[in-house]
Amino acid sequence: MAYRIKRIDPFWHKNPAVPAVAAVAAVVALAAAQSGRGAVAAAAGLAFGAAVFLATKPALSGVFAVFGLLAGVVTFLAGPSAGLTPAMRALATAAFSLFYMVLMDGVVLAVAAIYNQFTRAGLRGLSLRLEE
Repeated sequence: MAYRIKRIDPFWHKNPAVPAVAAVAAVVALAAAQSGRGAVAAAAGLAFGAAVFLATKPALSGVFAVFGLLAGVVTFLAGPSAGLTPAMRALATAAFSLFYMVLMDGVVLAVAAIYNQFTRAGLRGLSLRLEE
């Protein structure tokens, strides 16, 4: 059996307000960072990360969080200390894991949206061949 994949659906909350919040938060974070307002940029960045997290199905976020945690452990805990205290190394590992999860969630959402637009325009997409 052969099936054509016409749509990839990694989206969890499909409310149009979620991508709108992400877009507005990204613009505000960039503008605040350019003007030197660190607190506003951090708050907008957190809002952006929360919107991306809410837009992605939890299983994908969990997979990316585990990969981020593994990379953080290798980078900050198993590698050279570079003068960081153990508490700072643990905090750096946790922060890296969260940043990696949000980044990869955003990449998957963008790839899925672009793929869906191409297949909607009539281009041939992926196909699966299943055997009994």
